[in-house]
Amino acid sequence: MEKPREGWQNLVQQLLPKFGVALVITVTIALSASAWAHATVVIGTGNPDVDVPAIQAAVNLGGEVVLRGHFSFDTPPTIPTALEAVGIPLAILISKAVAISGAPDASIEAGTIPFYVAAPGATVTIQKVRFVRPRKSAILVYAASGLVIAWCRIDGIVPLPNIQFSGIGIGASDMAVTPTPSQPGHPENISGKILIADNDLDLAGGTAFDNVLGITTFSAGQSPDREVDLYISGNKIRNITEPGINLRRIGGRAHVEGNVITTGPVSSQTIPRPEAIRVVNIGSYVIAHNVIDCQWPDPDAIGIGVFSQVADWPMADAVVVDNEVTMSPPEGVLFGDFSAGIDIRGFAHGNIVGNNIIRGRARAAVAVDVFNGRIPSNTKVVLNRFDDFDASVAGVIVGNGVSDTLIVGQKGTINDHGSNTMILAFRGRPRSKE
Repeated sequence: MEKPREGWQNLVQQLLPKFGVALVITVTIALSASAWAHATVVIGTGNPDVDVPAIQAAVNLGGEVVLRGHFSFDTPPTIPTALEAVGIPLAILISKAVAISGAPDASIEAGTIPFYVAAPGATVTIQKVRFVRPRKSAILVYAASGLVIAWCRIDGIVPLPNIQFSGIGIGASDMAVTPTPSQPGHPENISGKILIADNDLDLAGGTAFDNVLGITTFSAGQSPDREVDLYISGNKIRNITEPGINLRRIGGRAHVEGNVITTGPVSSQTIPRPEAIRVVNIGSYVIAHNVIDCQWPDPDAIGIGVFSQVADWPMADAVVVDNEVTMSPPEGVLFGDFSAGIDIRGFAHGNIVGNNIIRGRARAAVAVDVFNGRIPSNTKVVLNRFDDFDASVAGVIVGNGVSDTLIVGQKGTINDHGSNTMILAFRGRPRSKE
């Protein structure tokens, strides 16, 4: 006779064909001694009138560039870019294949977007560079076919006023605003394997009136021949007022794995519903093994948000597994209608939320919500654990009219207002709604 637990393991394997996905990403791109011998070496002087043109000349040569010492970019930027429409010139333009590596003492202080990548069809690597209080962003990628950003460090950020995203640590997008079906940008600009790994981002400097994000990728990759394989792995992100990781409209596959996000206590008051990890619109998403401490005071703060607001770009078949989410707002917060550790909403179909650990306090640990009249369907909520969670409404919430939700093996309260919801208790017997 099969033991109950083994029966559940078999059921989970049937339900979650991708459940066991465990990403192991190893970055092996360090320059060897022989490579250094052939690299262009630039030594910082601390004088921006010397440092900026010296690095620009080196990256214009392409190949391998090694930075040593302290560089100052504390001078008005002069290079126009595609972001000029919103008034943002930049410091250094990377327009061809190059591998930039910092020596242990390499740092770049200040500068508006110190590295801006507009290298269509080329592969670009930036590694082991420390950025100190850059303005707007440390690295912003407009175009590349293959990209590695690894082992970089950002110490603080200076947001720019009067734009939607006033500060982004590392960004990959050709747009200064969120994409829509009527304005999708140029997703073909960014393609191939994109690896953003093992970076340390402390983005202190934003206020409640700034939108400071960690790592963003908007409108990247286009089928069938310009798809993107995006890996965001092993990054440490803290002191943000908006998402630590924000992905929208990915033409290809996105893996968000093993990141540690500590939001800090300040959330933006200009954009609602901050989410520590936010994935939106089309794409194939796996969100696994991340550790989140969401400290924001916003009543609708969310640990992991998965949704689409437009029918043309539905969110389908995302896998959210094996994450640890702690919701730790300040005392006295009255939770809003979207507060949750993990929230699925809008035009969202066939998404899986499984084996996550959720702690702390919020409206719900896991919620499947109607969003602006858009109704999710076929969501699977399986074997999540929230023994140390205090829900103001219920452990699991299924919103009004949400269809065909499957809830398996969840302890605690379930607030179900959906249609065709199936609730299976741990021993496999259907459970009545509460």
